Amino acid sequence: MSPSVLAPPEQPSPSAQIAARIDRLPASATLWRLVGLLALGGFFELYDLFQTAYISPGLIGDGIFASGADGAFGMSDQAAFAAATFLGLFVGAALLSPFADGFGRRPVFTFALIWYTAATVAMGLQSTASSVIVLRCVVGIGLGIELVTIDTYLSELVPRHMRSAAFAFAFFVQFLAVPTVALTAWMLVPFAPLGMSGWRWVVLLSGAFALAIWWLRSRLPESARWLAAHGRHAEADAVVTELEARCCGVRRIAGASGCWWSSMCFRRSASSVSATGCLR
Repeated sequence: MSPSVLAPPEQPSPSAQIAARIDRLPASATLWRLVGLLALGGFFELYDLFQTAYISPGLIGDGIFASGADGAFGMSDQAAFAAATFLGLFVGAALLSPFADGFGRRPVFTFALIWYTAATVAMGLQSTASSVIVLRCVVGIGLGIELVTIDTYLSELVPRHMRSAAFAFAFFVQFLAVPTVALTAWMLVPFAPLGMSGWRWVVLLSGAFALAIWWLRSRLPESARWLAAHGRHAEADAVVTELEARCCGVRRIAGASGCWWSSMCFRRSASSVSATGCLR
């Protein structure tokens, strides 16, 4: 009887290796900075979304919106304004956000930010109800894309052991936008600082701050999980290697056949190494 031959252990797929490396990262200041950038982006998205109710009195005061039910589209202008916002959100979230699966989280993330920022600034410069309402729908499309993409991006960026805390922090920061836009509108809408209507200031401020976030977001890496899932393993490896270096200091272990570990990450995963082999 021939001796049994043990089959070599099956190696994890490249995507599984990338995911395992991300999940071993400690909850470092580097990761929290990335979470903070995403959260700030979400803050200004919600600022833009919730300004719908607060700037309507200013639009009525300027004579752009009719005060009754006979508006530009055969209904109350305020109702059409709110409906346009949510119609745009539906189109962006349901129909266009899946483009992030094909083109990448970071490009779609950035594109949506530029989209709704440009549309918001354009809306703040309009003087007719129809143009304001149509552009509000365009803004909503960008917001819908961004709201879905930001959650996907965040879930893929952080290790699973800090995912709940990361989402809790991100939502805390994002929903600070609600009292912020209410206070800003209370201070500006009844007045005309520097001769410009207060509602325009509320709108244009969101565009200006979003441009600052766009610049900061240039520091965000593409999702390594997305790169690996699309066969771009070298790029995914480069992203995770950089995160490992910034999060906990990478060193090469002699005889580890090219496996990279930080001392902290290694201690976190020592129990899993024997079962899975070298997870890069």
